[in-house]
Amino acid sequence: MKTTNVPDNYEDYRGSGVYADLLLDLTFKKAFNPDTQNKVCLIELLNALLEGEIDEPIEDVQSRDKEHNEGSNENRTTIFDLHCVDTKKRKFIIEVQIAPQENIVNRAIYYASQTVVSQGERGRGYSYSLDPVITVMFMEFSVFDEQDKYLRKAMLREKDGARISQTLNFVFVELPKFRKKLEELETDLDKCLYALCHIKELRKMPSKYTGSSFELLFRTAELAKFSKEEQKMIDAAQKAKWDAYAIQSYREKESARLQEESARLQEESVRLQEKDVRLQKEKSRLQEENTRVQAEKSRLQEENARVQEEAARLQEEKRHVAKLLKASGVPLDEIAARIHLSKEELKTL
Repeated sequence: MKTTNVPDNYEDYRGSGVYADLLLDLTFKKAFNPDTQNKVCLIELLNALLEGEIDEPIEDVQSRDKEHNEGSNENRTTIFDLHCVDTKKRKFIIEVQIAPQENIVNRAIYYASQTVVSQGERGRGYSYSLDPVITVMFMEFSVFDEQDKYLRKAMLREKDGARISQTLNFVFVELPKFRKKLEELETDLDKCLYALCHIKELRKMPSKYTGSSFELLFRTAELAKFSKEEQKMIDAAQKAKWDAYAIQSYREKESARLQEESARLQEESVRLQEKDVRLQKEKSRLQEENTRVQAEKSRLQEENARVQEEAARLQEEKRHVAKLLKASGVPLDEIAARIHLSKEELKTL
């Protein structure tokens, strides 16, 4: 997982100072509160996200209990959520995940499953009638490999895409991958996601939002409308969020550095292994050359011994002939001239 668009400093992170960041616990819950007039923002957002996934559009929502979260000890700078139900008894879990978390998809499945299990009734007559549970997760980091796909929808289906059950439904939104510019916004979903990503940077509401349900987001997020206590909470949440980003950014840079160092060491290891192989080959070549030289030396020694033996044999043969010639009365000078023996050698015969 890799976060993107991390600001360089805290002042950039805070934005223009006109609107609060919607991706904070306080502002998000105010902006999409299912029990105030802002429920229209939540309804429009859910209908836009779930288009084609639910049989009937959502008409109204209200808060529901959170028994399944009892005992949870979440870091509120990391995740916050809304739980609501509509008139069709469909149950919704809307979560915002700020900092990267391992197994985030499994987490969504786990909490959705808790909501499913909580619908069970004691007694022998229970028919396993279950209301749909729809989990929507906004993430300020990237999870999946594709770089341009920011919206994913999933439910239990066959391999050919045919729906098997509507009980578990999931929507994952990777906000860093939503890169549309203001002039490129077309749909209600575009407008809402753009506001989530950029409202803190804006000085005023863009004209594209006039008359839409999401106009409420800008009125709700105006910092001037928050009490001093709420502004302190927002400021603290912003700093906590920045700290989380700074820590994650450091971890990513450190991880990248370690990966580069690991790659460098791996390359160095490969280079040394290649060098070792080259040296082993050179050593083998030198050993072969030394063996060849030793063999040639032995051959020359054998050849020298043979030559010496041949010379000794010839010398002995000359001496034998000289003896015969001497015994025949041939003068020594003539014998020396014939068989190339010195007079001194002839005298010893």
